[in-house]
Amino acid sequence: MRRLKKTFKKFINFLFMDVKNEKETKDLAILIRLNCLVLAMYFFVIGITVAYQFRYGTGLSMAVAAGLTIGAFILTYEDLTRAGLALLNTVVIIFPGLLSLMCTYECGFQYMMFLNILYVYFNKGNKPLLKRIFAVSLLICMIFLNILGPEFPYFLTPSHEGMIILQILNILGFGSCISVTAYCYSVKFNQSEDKLRRINENLEKMANLDTLTGLSNRRHMNEYLADTVFEYNRSGKIFTMVIGDIDFFKKVNDTYGHDTGDYVLTTMADIFKRFMKDKGHVARWGGEEFLFAFENTKADKAFEKMEELRKEIESTPIQFKDYDFSVTMTFGLEEYNPRLGIEATINRADSKLYEGKTGGRNRVIM
Repeated sequence: MRRLKKTFKKFINFLFMDVKNEKETKDLAILIRLNCLVLAMYFFVIGITVAYQFRYGTGLSMAVAAGLTIGAFILTYEDLTRAGLALLNTVVIIFPGLLSLMCTYECGFQYMMFLNILYVYFNKGNKPLLKRIFAVSLLICMIFLNILGPEFPYFLTPSHEGMIILQILNILGFGSCISVTAYCYSVKFNQSEDKLRRINENLEKMANLDTLTGLSNRRHMNEYLADTVFEYNRSGKIFTMVIGDIDFFKKVNDTYGHDTGDYVLTTMADIFKRFMKDKGHVARWGGEEFLFAFENTKADKAFEKMEELRKEIESTPIQFKDYDFSVTMTFGLEEYNPRLGIEATINRADSKLYEGKTGGRNRVIM
């Protein structure tokens, strides 16, 4: 059983093997391979059925059709995917067309020809105008076949039971090809959707995050605060704003270099992310300034938490290149006041930050 699973897995990997030629696409090759396997089996079974009921020559022609589909299958592994598609199109046009004229039109062989429209449109290499011309031409041929079919002198006339068998085989063959083609279309569509989603997510991150620290930028923080104010107006959940600034940050840049300054910013950002988890939100407000929003927290509780953060920053060593030092931060804190609004609340917190700077730094002012 294990060996059977291993063999099946190898066969699946073989079917879904990527193409070597960069100008060709893997998804088109897989579409051709899956359809070729189904059609080869279809032509083989149809050949046996027709040969049993009518003539062996007719069955032999189906063997040729099966062989050609296997040839199209092989071409996808030889950097000739488009040639394989052209061969597959040819087989699906000629042999079902011949069968529909040789046997009664009621057997439904001609409907297999519709698969060519799906194959051609799946190939993104063809020009849209050529695809439309091909589809219209095929539809015109089908209309003529539909008109001429009942009047055509058939070479072979199956019995009632034989016709039912052929109709069932055609339904199974056509349905299987439609199913595998729909599968290929869905995979291609889902891959495109996933790629587009990842691109949109990356663009959203680029728009919302500060590239250096990975924290929210000013724009995203303003959106967050607008939602927080809305929630306050709806449910009355109070929140507190804190604005902080790294003390003597210009001196750090002048003494140790801007790369060291960037390292300090990213180190602080990592501390803030960890500290603010489940407490609220933090953003890089500009330069060495950071804005904190404590959800459902009054000023006194926010003050206690910021004191913890201030002490953690003070005790955190900064080790970068050959430099070993520490930094401190000063914070201004203000509880949200709906009469003032969010902008005035932040301005009040900023005024308290300035008060802390002039009063000796490394403190939280409430």
